[in-house]
Amino acid sequence: MKIRPAVIILALTSFLLLSAFQAFAQGNSPAFVQKASVQKGNDHAFSHDLNAEPITFEAVNPRTQVAGVMTVTLTAAVRGNRLWDGQTAVGSHLQGAQQATFSFVPYYPYSPSYSATVRRLQVAGDTTDDSIFFDFGLRATGSDGSVQWFMLREVVTATEQGAQIAFEQLRLPAKFIMQPDLPCGTRID
Repeated sequence: MKIRPAVIILALTSFLLLSAFQAFAQGNSPAFVQKASVQKGNDHAFSHDLNAEPITFEAVNPRTQVAGVMTVTLTAAVRGNRLWDGQTAVGSHLQGAQQATFSFVPYYPYSPSYSATVRRLQVAGDTTDDSIFFDFGLRATGSDGSVQWFMLREVVTATEQGAQIAFEQLRLPAKFIMQPDLPCGTRID
């Protein structure tokens, strides 16, 4: 059986035209279709690792209203990819995997201090300003054996130079003040 050169040329031409058409169609697709190209293996637009980095902020014991300092010692890996509309960056997809220890030390020396460890905390989301936040309840154990909940917000902001992570205290729902022995995983409304 002889294969004619015209058949080979026709098949090759068809393949090249089909490939070119698909490339053209992908280049002119809407932005929501192109978001799928965000994840490219380990190719991240930004990447930042923190190794036992302390972050300190002002906090208040929700039950006694005694002010103090909350220190978070954070080990984390923050990764981000740019989201494109086909021509320009329109935002980013950020994700972070972290573990942390929390320590609340009151200014009043006769109030108990509190500590907690979070072994696995994951944050991820799409954003238009390279910043995501995560609100969570933290169940801490006091130096006197008591239990205290803190409501915290973590804000992760990523740039090509690295990640900035900040925490702030939020108002704790009343049920956590009235029932401090609620288990971890209790729904926060």
